[in-house]
Amino acid sequence: MKEIVQSDLFYCNHIGENEKDLRDIVDFTVRDEKGLGLLNYIQNNAFEDEKLGLMRTYVVRDKRSSEMVGYFSLKSGLISYNERDVITVDEETGEKVYDKKTGEKLIRHVFDTFPGVELANFAVNQKYIDNHPNLKGIGFVIYKKLILPIIRKAAETIGIKILYLFALPYDDLISRYETYGFTRLAEKYEAELHTRLKPKYDSECKFMFRVL
Repeated sequence: MKEIVQSDLFYCNHIGENEKDLRDIVDFTVRDEKGLGLLNYIQNNAFEDEKLGLMRTYVVRDKRSSEMVGYFSLKSGLISYNERDVITVDEETGEKVYDKKTGEKLIRHVFDTFPGVELANFAVNQKYIDNHPNLKGIGFVIYKKLILPIIRKAAETIGIKILYLFALPYDDLISRYETYGFTRLAEKYEAELHTRLKPKYDSECKFMFRVL
């Protein structure tokens, strides 16, 4: 079994590479109902998405005890920005193009893009937290020591400009991601982006991002 990346305390592997994964995922717990969607994903959807190549899920373990500390999922993505309507112009003549039926100027909707990676799922095992009450900032360690190195390694091979996520709409969670370096868009632009890119299963979530 090959460890993907590791810190002083934790390491992670692709889901299913450790023979303990199935058992530990069944025992995985979350603190309250806010995290039930994350619990459902790891227990019911993660293996299938991994098989289909839709998502890459990593199980995080304690290097000393091999306990399941948490998990996270990553997938490639693309964010559109700077959207605007422009008048269509003939490439050869430079003249405006008009609709032959209505006589109106032809308008095109154009935009720029950022290549990115979506942190689609991220949860710490409440069972592990209860077993280690003196350990603080577990999520931040996983994020800084495991998640970011994987993304930066990928960025050496393909273009990746931003890391983004859709955070559950709870002030404490959004504040936590802000301490990780994520930010929200201005209200107007956030609403526009949500109409285009927000997944159906994240219907109540808020887009947050950070530039790498």
